[in-house]
Amino acid sequence: MPRRWKNHAPQTARQVIVCALWTKNSSDDDRKRQVIMDLLEDIRDQRAKIKLEFDEGVTSIKDLTATLLEYDVSGMVVEVSSLKGATRAFDGANISCYFRVRDRAGRGRERYLTFDSAVQGVTQRPSGMVHFSLAFPQNLKSAQLRRSVRVKVDPRKVPELTVWPDFSGWRDLEKLPAVFGPEQLAERGFKVDNFSANGVRLVVTSALMHEALPEPVKGTRYAMRFSAVAEPGAAPATFWVQAALRNVFRDPHTSETALGFEFVAEGSMDEKNGLMWRPLKFDEVSGLGKFVFKWNLDLYREKGMGS
Repeated sequence: MPRRWKNHAPQTARQVIVCALWTKNSSDDDRKRQVIMDLLEDIRDQRAKIKLEFDEGVTSIKDLTATLLEYDVSGMVVEVSSLKGATRAFDGANISCYFRVRDRAGRGRERYLTFDSAVQGVTQRPSGMVHFSLAFPQNLKSAQLRRSVRVKVDPRKVPELTVWPDFSGWRDLEKLPAVFGPEQLAERGFKVDNFSANGVRLVVTSALMHEALPEPVKGTRYAMRFSAVAEPGAAPATFWVQAALRNVFRDPHTSETALGFEFVAEGSMDEKNGLMWRPLKFDEVSGLGKFVFKWNLDLYREKGMGS
């Protein structure tokens, strides 16, 4: 062996650098993998719920949550109790997983995180429970940042938004007076200024404020319905949210009022009971975060976008 080593040509500087970079990259990958392994351990030990979000077109089911059962470097298995049966439609689908865990180092501190994965298989156990086999996560991001991102939008992104006094159950929306509606939006009585996954900011003219909301009261809750479009030509998605008024700012220079709303619940239309509200999971409206991030990316790619 020593003799064979002597016969080797001396390593070039390039070979030494490549070897060092490979070692560094390998070490970085090992550290990232260990960080994810530690977080998976926290998820399992704390029995944290994992919120599952699929790409558009995979499923119309919202609020899918899972429990982590087992994991290793080859992947993980989660139990999806909200599914009644296994289907091959999920096989190979990309998936975003959201969860929150208590920080090991900080007392009482919680971290909101997300990672992407893919469904490698779906099985239904004899107990009836549905299990997903997921690929080992390749990234890890802060979901807190995802929720807090606010992005400017225009009518191409949010073509419709209506605000009513808070209600639930069945209402004739044609007869229910709206605080702000499609006509005022078309006539530029108000505009959607920016969006996040847990709130929206509207800018309203002084004339419309005087007519529709002369004395806004912070904390008042409203029912809000809006449509969101991910990209030109795509079918709009409709969201129902219960929104609390948090901020009111009158600008004397523009004679406009900015209204900041926080989303406090999300709704759905039930055939029997009408509009029903349910608490937000992970403090954001289901499915809205994907639109916000897409719009945020568009701002960097497009020029001349209107405000």
